[in-house]
Amino acid sequence: MAPETVLPDSARSGNNETDKDLGMGSLTINEEEDDESERDLSHSMTVVEHLDELRWRIIRSLVYVALAFVAALFFTKRIMIFLEKPAGNITFQALSIEEPLIVFFKVAFYVALIIASPFILVEAARFISPGLTRRERRIVAPVVIGSPILFVTGAAFAYSFLLPPMLHFFSSFGQGVSPINQRLDFYISLVSSIMFYMGLAFQIPIVIFALAMADLVTSTQLLKIWRYAVFGATLLAAIITPDPTAFSMLLVMAALCGLYFISVILLKIFGK
Repeated sequence: MAPETVLPDSARSGNNETDKDLGMGSLTINEEEDDESERDLSHSMTVVEHLDELRWRIIRSLVYVALAFVAALFFTKRIMIFLEKPAGNITFQALSIEEPLIVFFKVAFYVALIIASPFILVEAARFISPGLTRRERRIVAPVVIGSPILFVTGAAFAYSFLLPPMLHFFSSFGQGVSPINQRLDFYISLVSSIMFYMGLAFQIPIVIFALAMADLVTSTQLLKIWRYAVFGATLLAAIITPDPTAFSMLLVMAALCGLYFISVILLKIFGK
């Protein structure tokens, strides 16, 4: 009969402490393994299968744009009249017989992209979601929902507060010198570009939210660099506003700074 090995008390206590440590860390390890297992599900597909999925999602996105384009054709003229309102008494002209038709389809295409953008974002989110962890997926839904809303808000801000004073300055500057006959294509391109840039600029809260949820920035860090944020907002406002008046630039700068500080306050409220 083999002699029984007796472990010292220190060894026994060491083993018990090791077991306790393993038990206490099991939850964290399990969470990390769950996240890694979620990531591994995306790797179960081959490269060809990923490319095939990407192809079908691009096709569906193009179908969304095509359907939205057909729908936009029925009210594009109303939208063109709506876009011409901030110009006031400016007379529009076309330099060729095909220009009104080209502008008509251009506006219809812009409207189709705006209408289809939420569906395109959903397709993009579904494509990348298998490679994300549960924590990262929580960032996707607010981005998909909030991005189109903020874009439309930025475009509406440009239409209501930025375009009228800017166009009034340009039209009043030439009064008494020569009559102003604005080319329709140039005007629609100018208005569309300003509304588009303001829509992109209003994505600041979405960008800050995504960075905060990814633990890349905190509200405290953002408050420390507020001077650089104001400088960046001033520079961006100077790029967006083509008129030399300070009013338009200050208006855009105030809106961008307001979005920045509101985002920081919301992060403080949610403990980020």
